[in-house]
Amino acid sequence: MIRIDARELYQVLELTPPEQNILLVGKHGIGKSEIISHFYRQRQNLPVIPFFLGQMSDPGDLIGLLHKDETTGRSVFLPPYWWPAPDRAVVLFLDELNRARPEILQAVQDLTLNKTLAGKPLPLAVL
Repeated sequence: MIRIDARELYQVLELTPPEQNILLVGKHGIGKSEIISHFYRQRQNLPVIPFFLGQMSDPGDLIGLLHKDETTGRSVFLPPYWWPAPDRAVVLFLDELNRARPEILQAVQDLTLNKTLAGKPLPLAVL
């Protein structure tokens, strides 16, 4: 673990490649969320899609809802509301990871490690 202040965090964010995940750890209420949102919205002009994982009760909010494909008869997950177009970069901000339920954590692991959700690869534009 590396300890840094807000100015140094902005420098780390500027130097971190888009495909690299960032994990911030710190006390509640010190401004982590505000810094991340400000950096990507204001400095990078990217939409930030926040997920408050500790408040999620169902992984469907993150991965989409199960649906029967009428042509194949198979169950598939519909893309969630936040799923970006292939040419539109977005930032997924996964907040409150330490408070997430196990089924939410499983989806987050798939998302962060494999860049997939419910078997679908994320578009390359997702940061």
